[in-house]
Amino acid sequence: MENLRFELQWPRDNLFVDCFAHEIMNYRYHWHQGEYELNILLHGSQEFCRGTENILLEEDDVLLVNPGIGHASFAQQPNTRALVLHFSAAAFRPYVKKGCILHFADHCSADSVWDEGAKRMIRFCAAQVYRSACHSGAYAKLSAKAGMEQLMTVLCARCSPREAKAMPEQEGQQELVRRLIGFIEEHYTEKLTLEDLAAFSQYNRTYISTLFKNTVGVNFYEYLTRLRFQCALLDMGSTSANLTDIALTNGFADLKSFSKRFRETFGRSPAEYRALLADGRVLGRERHFISPSDQIVRQKLDEYLDMIR
Repeated sequence: MENLRFELQWPRDNLFVDCFAHEIMNYRYHWHQGEYELNILLHGSQEFCRGTENILLEEDDVLLVNPGIGHASFAQQPNTRALVLHFSAAAFRPYVKKGCILHFADHCSADSVWDEGAKRMIRFCAAQVYRSACHSGAYAKLSAKAGMEQLMTVLCARCSPREAKAMPEQEGQQELVRRLIGFIEEHYTEKLTLEDLAAFSQYNRTYISTLFKNTVGVNFYEYLTRLRFQCALLDMGSTSANLTDIALTNGFADLKSFSKRFRETFGRSPAEYRALLADGRVLGRERHFISPSDQIVRQKLDEYLDMIR
């Protein structure tokens, strides 16, 4: 069976990469703790929600998402396809203060923040990593690492990095946060408060609040809302339940509060979003991966690689 997703690892350098091409369909609201996401639109038109921004991406646009930032995307037309690289924030560890990671400015080529040369280099590096990962030759992994190192260099030189506090490394704290997240995922449909987490963990409210924010990157209530959105979006696309029931089932107090927060995050109402969903274009939490031999993917990779040669 042809491989559609590639994982590359260089443990000595704390560099871990996950790369793939996929078809954009409905919103998949998610975030990556400890990883950057680089999104390059290969074909079509993509609405990308990053944090509280709503950005329209067109063909060849490039967007970078920092660790911990909630994001989602929606295809504006059929056959919208993107090349995506997830890579570890820890790879920059030798270049920052202890306990910090790099956060890059919220750059997106659709905003003309990057100069054309930087965009070409980023597309070239991403194409080199993905194309190399597709091959099993003796030097393929070496080529992929070279592409990643060049990509990291371009980001540091062109994307205004700043140091930000990283996830605590104490195993005991990480284990406690994992338990708290498990508790939230089990009870997110209920009225949940910091006091509930404190009672569950047997720690005081202030300690839990600070630890959660420092470890996860967002406060407890923001995380809870993200989780509720993630599940509500799935219900909106895969069931015929009315919006009030979906809001209540996923822990929102009422339809009004759900709709208000939905519009703030996605730039449209739940009803407007649901009306855009087309048969056969609704996914759950899984992506629709595209083959490296797909004609559009192959042509765009060739184009990106030829632009630097």
